[in-house]
Amino acid sequence: MKNIRLAIIALLFLCENSFAQCESWGTPGDSLRTVVQHTLYRDYIKNAKGKSPEETAELYREALPFWTYCYKNAPGGTKKHFRDGIKIYKAFLAVETDEMKKKAHLDMIYNLYDRGVQCFEEESYTRTRQLVNMFYYLGTGQEEINELAKKIIDVAGNETESVVLLPLMSSSVYLFQQEKINQSELLEVRQQIKSIVDHHLSTQKDEKIKTQYSDAAAQVEAQFASVKTGFDCSYYRPAIVAKYKADPDNIDVCVAVRQELIDKYCGENDPLVQEITAKIKASNQEIRTAKAEKDRIITEKLNSSVRKAGEAYKVKNYSEAIRLFELAIAESSDANKQANYHYFIAASYLNTDKNQQARTHARKAAALRENWGKPLIVIGKAYMGGACGSNDWGKPLCYMAAIDKFRKAKSIDPSVAVEADDLIRKYDSNYPSIEAAHSRTKKDGERVNTGCWINETVILKTK
Repeated sequence: MKNIRLAIIALLFLCENSFAQCESWGTPGDSLRTVVQHTLYRDYIKNAKGKSPEETAELYREALPFWTYCYKNAPGGTKKHFRDGIKIYKAFLAVETDEMKKKAHLDMIYNLYDRGVQCFEEESYTRTRQLVNMFYYLGTGQEEINELAKKIIDVAGNETESVVLLPLMSSSVYLFQQEKINQSELLEVRQQIKSIVDHHLSTQKDEKIKTQYSDAAAQVEAQFASVKTGFDCSYYRPAIVAKYKADPDNIDVCVAVRQELIDKYCGENDPLVQEITAKIKASNQEIRTAKAEKDRIITEKLNSSVRKAGEAYKVKNYSEAIRLFELAIAESSDANKQANYHYFIAASYLNTDKNQQARTHARKAAALRENWGKPLIVIGKAYMGGACGSNDWGKPLCYMAAIDKFRKAKSIDPSVAVEADDLIRKYDSNYPSIEAAHSRTKKDGERVNTGCWINETVILKTK
């Protein structure tokens, strides 16, 4: 009996070209027999519901001769002849162990999809079902999945079904990781998906369908997030530049934007970084020009404020020191002196465990004086004191960000090398464990964001 069934399968493949291309039910006499065969095999399909994979495959083997007759003589009679055929061969594939037979089953499944499109011209619908099966069940290669998903979008456009989006992004991420597509191509896929989702969220009235698209969008973004830390400046720069253009005269915005551009691998030679650096240095130019006549009075007040600020700092009255140094900054026309005052404000905040404020003023100090390591030491200490997140992951990443600051400090300013080296030796062993990294699918050498208020990117190193 088994040999007979195999012979029928072989006959199905060998005679495929002789099958009616898209024949419907045929003449009345033929139609009656085909309907009988259709009814017989459909009974097996219905009886297979709830059965184990092995039981289902056995029932489908018994149904196969009847289905084969329908597929051979009336493929265009009903869409069920294609959909049920795919269901039958998927069941065979699920229990097959022989690799050659598996390939034969897969070939038949793909053939049924192709002929289904030929007979019923529902390419988008049929290919979408094919893609879902390829992605979740058939073990198809990522390049084939990616190619089919793109073809579906070419045909369906904004009407592409939500189930296409995750296979497209997942396969694109894989190809990006394998260096078979570049950053620009991956971003283009993401934008294409976003356009489809936005279209449905804005036009779709069925809340259930809208939810399907929003859920798919979340899955897509999760896939995208797994690789975007490896992107270069060109990905991050437009959004950062937009922040600057929204408030270009706000010096705090300038400082934050400058630092973000540097943190996102744009470098200090980036034209906007240089522009902002010049703006920070010249931010008080108009005021200095307008107040040239009053410099003598301002200098007298400044000397008094600075002296009192220094005395307050020396006796650890940090709140008073901050107030007086801020007054000195407002009265100063010397960028170098302003850098000093911002540094002491940063140190005062650091000594009162106000780490975010310490970083803000340390950054201002560093922006006002080139190649100065002391503000970076303050930032590193702020990261150590304000480390956040879990003990096995978040905090060690913050410590790594702090060590990066210590290393940069000594690289640009030899005068802080001894202090920086002491700090590095003290904290250099505080890396995440390899187990913590593996549990988050991370590995050494990857760029990882610390999260929380620190929001720095570090190169992962485990212990």
